[in-house]
Amino acid sequence: MSYLIAICITFFLLVAFVFLSWFETKQGVRLFSGTRARLDKQVARAVYVARHIDWTAFFAHMVKTTSERVAHDAVHTTLLAVRASERALTRIIRTLRERVAERGDTAPEPEGSPLIATIVRFRKTLRKGTPGPDAT
Repeated sequence: MSYLIAICITFFLLVAFVFLSWFETKQGVRLFSGTRARLDKQVARAVYVARHIDWTAFFAHMVKTTSERVAHDAVHTTLLAVRASERALTRIIRTLRERVAERGDTAPEPEGSPLIATIVRFRKTLRKGTPGPDAT
């Protein structure tokens, strides 16, 4: 059905062209002369440009700039994804640290020399703000 429509449109345009050419010849006037003159200039310019372009260099340039743009967009998208995951991980870590801080230190006493154990205990009491058992 679409072929039939295309054929009918083509036939109608052909008949209209022949009729308008006959009418212009008989009357001696050119219909839409200003518009047709501008269109003729644009077509002549397009033909001139199409004939004088180095198509190989043009397509090479287009491929190069397009591939650079695609690579830039891919890297930018990857960077945005990395930054989004970094923000999510930062929020998770902050939440976990706050939970650990609320529970308090339940870690066992470090094994080692008594001097180190005393220093660690002293630091913990300084953090909590309470005087240690040895303070008098």
